[in-house]
Amino acid sequence: MSEIFEGDIIETNAASQSNNNLSIVCFGASAGGLEPYLKILSLLPSETGLVFIIIHHQPSDWKSLLPEIIPHYTQMPVKLVEDGEVAKANHIYVSPPGMQVYMSGDKFRLSPLLKQWGWPRSISAFLHSLASNHSKHAIAVILSGLDADGAAALKPIKDAGGIVIAQDFHTAMQPEMPMNAVNTGCVDFLLPPIAIAEKLQSIAEERHLLKKP
Repeated sequence: MSEIFEGDIIETNAASQSNNNLSIVCFGASAGGLEPYLKILSLLPSETGLVFIIIHHQPSDWKSLLPEIIPHYTQMPVKLVEDGEVAKANHIYVSPPGMQVYMSGDKFRLSPLLKQWGWPRSISAFLHSLASNHSKHAIAVILSGLDADGAAALKPIKDAGGIVIAQDFHTAMQPEMPMNAVNTGCVDFLLPPIAIAEKLQSIAEERHLLKKP
């Protein structure tokens, strides 16, 4: 049975799984995550047909600068997640500081982070909900960061038929998070950021989502 963390709200009934054909890519990272985010997103076309969500470790009292920085590197719209917002393809969503993000069908749901001590588990919590809601269409991408957030949810992603990608250790400022992902035995591809962008584009092409010029 998958480990469920305090504060996890994972809806698995039929109503919550509506429109689960969306291909949602979750980028999970903490320290050192900005560089691979920007590298990957700058190399992707603006109409892959994929939905991108960034779950980034950040203190509750911080203002996230990602929605201001990322638009300089991509033509896709970038915004902080809002509760109840419908996920749209070719958009980039960023988790708000101090909030846990979940998927419920095609909608993002937010709740306050309950874990106020120790290492965050926000990536694992989101991926658990993604596995429950989007089955084989889920794509987990574990990037630079400390600790092991995300690792506990990779088996559910794989069991549901999803894809798991981790950043090559040698290209990560903080290799601990991708290393812990690999140690689960659930990683399909261990790649540097440039190759991650190429793999995501290839997945979009295989799923007939990518709009070609």
